[in-house]
Amino acid sequence: MSCVVSMPLKWASLAASACCILRRTCPILRNRAAPPVESRRLCRIFLKTTRGAVPMEHRALIAALNDHADRLGGGDMPMPVGVPGLMLMRCEQVTELVPVVYEPVLCVVLRGAKEVWSREVPYAFRAGESSLISFDLPTRARVLEAPYLSLALKIDVGLLAELSAGGETTAEGPVEPVSQGVADAALMDGLTRLFRLKDTPAAITQLAPLILRELHFWLLNSSHGPALAALARHDSHVARIARATAEIRRSYTAPLRVAPLAKLAGMSASTFHDHFKTLTGTTPLQFQKQLRLVEARRLIEAQGQGVSQAAFAVGYESPTQFSREFSRMFGAPPSRVMREAVRA
Repeated sequence: MSCVVSMPLKWASLAASACCILRRTCPILRNRAAPPVESRRLCRIFLKTTRGAVPMEHRALIAALNDHADRLGGGDMPMPVGVPGLMLMRCEQVTELVPVVYEPVLCVVLRGAKEVWSREVPYAFRAGESSLISFDLPTRARVLEAPYLSLALKIDVGLLAELSAGGETTAEGPVEPVSQGVADAALMDGLTRLFRLKDTPAAITQLAPLILRELHFWLLNSSHGPALAALARHDSHVARIARATAEIRRSYTAPLRVAPLAKLAGMSASTFHDHFKTLTGTTPLQFQKQLRLVEARRLIEAQGQGVSQAAFAVGYESPTQFSREFSRMFGAPPSRVMREAVRA
């Protein structure tokens, strides 16, 4: 009789132990109330990391971007994706700080890390993070961790103004030319869908404007919102200087005249100069010079132009002056950059 009774007690004890183990290890039993759908989505958002790890669902996007870069021949220069406003950047090795002049652009880092210096302030962006440049801005940049991979989206100021129309206006406060954020689920979903249109021209025509509008909406409601809202306000200091920097970029090969730029910004010459220096960290003349030299380097490296040819193409009248200023900016004469480009 004792044996008959002891067997059920033994199995009951084992079952109780098994239940305890399940409660400790099974996430469903450990958290009896399942998290809401939004919470589960938020768990998939890119998180800040120093290792450059990305969620599993974005690895297919990374593979597709790498495949696209391979078909274009690789290289360290920004590459077109085939969808208006969208660019791909890939770099296989860490780089030195080099001058770069950005347009208004959003950059989402998918692998590695990049550092941007604006007004002698460094900003580092790692996998899962986004950076926003509010207006045409002279900077220095380098790849901190490689391999590096990112998607860049050109900001449409007209679309921002349209989306902001009728919204609440707030007093203008200080706006940094470079802002940092997290590449959240809504942003990544929109960028992925935009990239997938690249092989379907009809879809680009019909759907790209809708997705771009959606992306600008999410950006206005993200951590980048204050900078973009200031850019969208026609009378803000940021928007005024942005109009001037865009005009300098448009006509960078022509002689620079400050008076028309100040008039375009709706400011006196002295006020324009002060605000320009505050926001960009440089003067209009220095800004134009950086534009010219950065473009000249691109012509030499990417298109194989000679030193004098590149100098004249960007507005210099003296190749000697061009070589001197090029060497001062890049730390090497243009002739050496040309030889290295040919060897590469």
